[in-house]
Amino acid sequence: MKLLTFLNLILIVCLFGCLASQQTATQPIQTDTSSTDGDASSTLAMIELSSPKTTYSAQDPIPVELTTTNGKYDLLVPISSVTMQRAFRQLTVTDSNGQVVMIKKPIPLSNTMKTLYKAGKSIRCVQGLDMRAGTAHTSQLENLQTHYRLEPGSYTVQVKLELEVYREFMQDQHPEIIELQREIFSIQNSKNPQFTPEVKKEAIGYTQDQIDLIKEKYIDKLQNIYLPLNARRGKALLESNTISLTIQ
Repeated sequence: MKLLTFLNLILIVCLFGCLASQQTATQPIQTDTSSTDGDASSTLAMIELSSPKTTYSAQDPIPVELTTTNGKYDLLVPISSVTMQRAFRQLTVTDSNGQVVMIKKPIPLSNTMKTLYKAGKSIRCVQGLDMRAGTAHTSQLENLQTHYRLEPGSYTVQVKLELEVYREFMQDQHPEIIELQREIFSIQNSKNPQFTPEVKKEAIGYTQDQIDLIKEKYIDKLQNIYLPLNARRGKALLESNTISLTIQ
C-alpha cells in the first residue's frame, strides 16, 4: 500500500520468511443447534404467496411473489432466503388430479458467500439481513412456466421455506482490510527476537491506522453484513398459503 512507511515495509519483509507457512482456521463459536417449529415457527415469521391473476393463457408468463413478514423479534437471516429466488426452492405445483408437477428447470439457489477475517481466523460466512420485527421482504419468480411445464388446466401452488436464523453477524470487509488484519496477527505471533514488544506495538498501531483509513474511505461500500456459518442458531419451517391458477 502507498501508505506503508519504510519501517512497516521492513517489518513485512522480515516477517514474510518466518511466517509464510502460518495457517488460519475457522473461529470457534458456540452453536445452539435447537430448531424452532410448530407454534414457534408461526410466531417467528409468516410467508404469503401471491400472483397478479388467477387465470393465464399457455403463452403468458406467470409471475409469483413470496412475502416474508417477520414476527415480534429481530432476526438475523440469510438475505437469499427472503429477497432472492432461493426462497422458492421448496415450491410445489399440483395439478387437478393431485399429482405433483415435476420441475423442468431448477430454480437458482445461489447464496452470497464470503470469507471474512477476525482475531487471526478465516471465517466462512453467508450474506445476511438484519430483519427487524414487523418488517416484510419479498422474493419474486418472474415466470412459473420457465420452471414447470403447465398444460391447460387447474393447478395449486404452495411454498415451504426453511428460514435459518443466526445469532451474530460480521460487518463486510474490504480485501485490503483482510490482508492488514492478517498482518497484525502475524506480528502478534512472531517469535523473531528482533520484534521486541515495543516494535510490535508500533507496527500493530500503524497497521490498525491503515485499517481505519480504509474503513473511512469505503464506508459507503461496506454496508453488507455476513453471518458466520458456525453461528447458526436454528431454523424454522414456514408454510405459505396455497394459491389456485388456471391455464387456458
